[in-house]
Amino acid sequence: MYYGFDIGGTKIAFAVYDGALNLCHEERMSTPGNDYEGLQQLIRSRVEQADARFGARGSGSVGIGFPGVINSHDHSIVAANLPSINGRHLGADLAELLERPVKVDNDANCFLWSEVHQGAADGAGSALGVTIGTGIGGAVYLAGKLIQGRNWLAGEIGHYPLPATMLMKYPELPRPRCGCGRLVCFETYASGTGLERLYHHFHGQRATGHQIVGRFEAHEPHAVETVDCWLEIMAAGLATAISVIDPEVVVLGGGLSGLPALYEQLPLRLPGHLLPGVALPEIRQARFGGAGGVRGAALLNL
Repeated sequence: MYYGFDIGGTKIAFAVYDGALNLCHEERMSTPGNDYEGLQQLIRSRVEQADARFGARGSGSVGIGFPGVINSHDHSIVAANLPSINGRHLGADLAELLERPVKVDNDANCFLWSEVHQGAADGAGSALGVTIGTGIGGAVYLAGKLIQGRNWLAGEIGHYPLPATMLMKYPELPRPRCGCGRLVCFETYASGTGLERLYHHFHGQRATGHQIVGRFEAHEPHAVETVDCWLEIMAAGLATAISVIDPEVVVLGGGLSGLPALYEQLPLRLPGHLLPGVALPEIRQARFGGAGGVRGAALLNL
């Protein structure tokens, strides 16, 4: 049996999968604030209950996904938005508590790992996973494995700069400061938050990403203009990653990944940002959607 935990700032998703990767159980619970001991005990209780329910007898494998990276020097967790685990050796501590190996990885990596197994990237030799939410998450799959990199930063496309060609094409674009402290990071334009920022900058109106998408689909002129710019920025940013990784497949997930225009327009716009004659990767929507993070965490032990 495979047990997965996807730890977020307010909620933890827990799911159990059998050997054929069928979902057997899922639930959500509140993240216990800054209580590291409480978090460990919560995970322990769910694991022991699953062992008993599914007859695993202490052998159910455990994987943990979280929004952050792993410190390359001491292998501690770096997760500024999760004080309960920030600076902690979560995998090692849980392995000792649960008396079994525990694998820990970034939630975007878990998302792509899920899609590699029976998902939108199944059968691909290489893939780029991109989540479009409050920020932009990214992950890379090559030669049968996830690529974390020396500092666990492989695939973090949200924090390279917006291509200068976009600042040339749209000189009126804002120059926002990212949460990482730098200016004009790709995610400050291409994320759901970025879409909202563009709409407000161009038209002086506040709206959520989903509201803007709804107005775009209703052909509201301001939304059409904003989404057109956003799609061009998305194509330019993805082209940078595609030029480096050259994946067979790009898998899109997150809150805005359901927008049909992404799959219609990106193949049309990407060639303008790539070398001539480059064969495009397939642009696919994630199969497992919001379950991808917890499912991928469970499958880290495959």
